Amino acid sequence: MKYKYNLDYEKEFKKSGLLKRPPLGFLIFDSYNNEWFPLKTVTLDKSTFSLRILKDEFHRTFGGSAASELFMPFHYMVEFIGKDYNVLSTRPLTYKSLIPGYEDYISICIAGDSNIDLYSPEVYKIIAHTIMNPLHYLTGWKINPDDTKYHNLSKNFKISQLQKNFR
Repeated sequence: MKYKYNLDYEKEFKKSGLLKRPPLGFLIFDSYNNEWFPLKTVTLDKSTFSLRILKDEFHRTFGGSAASELFMPFHYMVEFIGKDYNVLSTRPLTYKSLIPGYEDYISICIAGDSNIDLYSPEVYKIIAHTIMNPLHYLTGWKINPDDTKYHNLSKNFKISQLQKNFR
């Protein structure tokens, strides 16, 4: 089911944020191969910052406008900029995810296409140490590593590498 922007739906999720109870886990997917809101702009890591371009494409494709909604439907974007992977916060943790069926998960989008991108060991460390480990230790959360869902990521994304860094 493709995502269709709905401002009333978004307002409802703002009211019932994640901080009222622990998330069910993490959801990791890429910007190209997800069925909810596939974005074709970034298909290969180009080492240039493209979040603004992705955000514009998202609103153009799925509705809404940058003026009426500041956030993407996922909590974090991992993007290759220059020579480094960077984690960008794209949605407050006080808001639920807008991904159908995964509203109670912390959602992480990796810019690009996991079918053709090759990931260095650094990307797994960045995701685990910058996003997953700190949230795992929030009081009362204790997210189990086994509660991480991987959506349409190819074999190029080494889940075992990520699990090795998730403590």
